[in-house]
Formats: sequence, C-alpha cells, structure tokens
Amino acid sequence: MDASERARLVETHLDLARRAAAMIYPRVREHVEFDELVAIANTGLAEAAQRFEPDRGAAFSTFAWYRVQGAIIDGIRKSSNLPRRVWAKLVALRAASEYLEHRAEREVGAASRGAPPPRGPEALDAVKQAMAAIRTMYVTSLEGLRESGFDPAGAPSLVTEQIDTQRLGARLREALETLPERERELVKKHYWEGKNLLEAGAELGISKSWASRLHAQAVERLKRHVDDA
Repeated sequence: MDASERARLVETHLDLARRAAAMIYPRVREHVEFDELVAIANTGLAEAAQRFEPDRGAAFSTFAWYRVQGAIIDGIRKSSNLPRRVWAKLVALRAASEYLEHRAEREVGAASRGAPPPRGPEALDAVKQAMAAIRTMYVTSLEGLRESGFDPAGAPSLVTEQIDTQRLGARLREALETLPERERELVKKHYWEGKNLLEAGAELGISKSWASRLHAQAVERLKRHVDDA
C-alpha cells in the first residue's frame, strides 16, 4: 500500500477511533478528558494504518481496533495518574484485546489453510472460552494490585466481587508458579508492572509477536486453573 492508501484508511476509520475512546472513557472520565482520548486514539489509528499488511487476510477494522485500544491505554498510562483499581481494569482490558487479537490472527491463519469457521456449538464454545480467558485476565490484574500492596477487595466498587476474586486469586497465585519461567516473567511484567507486550517482550529479548504468543499460552494455562476453582 502506498501513503495515499494508508491515509484513506485513517480518514475512513476515524469513527472507529472515536468509538474506541468512547468505550474506555466511562472508566476514566474523572481523570481524563474525552477529547484527549480521541486524540490518542487517532494517533493509534494512524500507526495502525502504517503497520497494516492487507495480504495477511485480516480486515483493517479488526486490525486497527485492537491497536487503537492499546494506544489509548498506553497513552493514559503515560499522561495520567490513575487510581490503582481503575488501572487494574484497564490492564485487564488491554490484555483481553491482545489475547483476542492473537485469537483473531490464529483464526485468519487457519482460514487461509482451508479450515472452516466455527459454527453452532463449536462457535458457542469458542465464545465461552474467550469469556473465561477474559475473567482470568481480570483476576490476574487484581493480583497485580495485591502484589503492590493494595487490596482491591476493600474498594467500594469491587465489594460484590470480593468473595469470587479472593477465591480465584488464591488459585491464580498457585497457577502462576506452575508456568514456564519466561511465561511467568511476561505475565508479571504485563500485569504487575503495567508494560505492554512490546515493552515486556523487549525486556525479555523477544519480539512482540512472540510475546503475544507466550501471553496467550500463559492465559490458557492460568484459565484451566481458574476454571477449576
């Protein structure tokens, strides 16, 4: 794609960036202006357009959505000082986006090899597995808070989750110790330290794509333990 084609991608997907900002804004409205989120989202959209490779089979809207979300959350991390319980939810949201992006890329790869898309019960099971993975990532982000000395169970907005997250958190801490060393280090950098996968991967000496794969593997391993709780 030439520069003009990439510029058109940005122009025709500005609403995508605004929708991504609108989805995150309710979580941070007391700390960040909506227009600031839109500006960060537009920057993420432009970066997505520069990196987009149409021959890989994914639609630009799908490719850009995950990157715009990640850009917004990384931008918030660098420009504001959010309460830790708010940041924990954003960490979980970013991790979920990265996990779902990896799943989408895997599905595109399978389709390119002639595999049919999941249908009926198989499709429903895929949705259930994704939701279970998202729950696991949220519990992992809460454990990151506990490691930093903050008890999320004491936060008023999380009172209804207190029993469940404490029970699942105990299982998660046990599960973390069973992960291969590199996966465990990646999880801690991603959830405990708040680094994105590009940053965490760089510190571990691996590429972003490999970090994404390791993250997905770690989530699947942790999910099995949390699901049994």
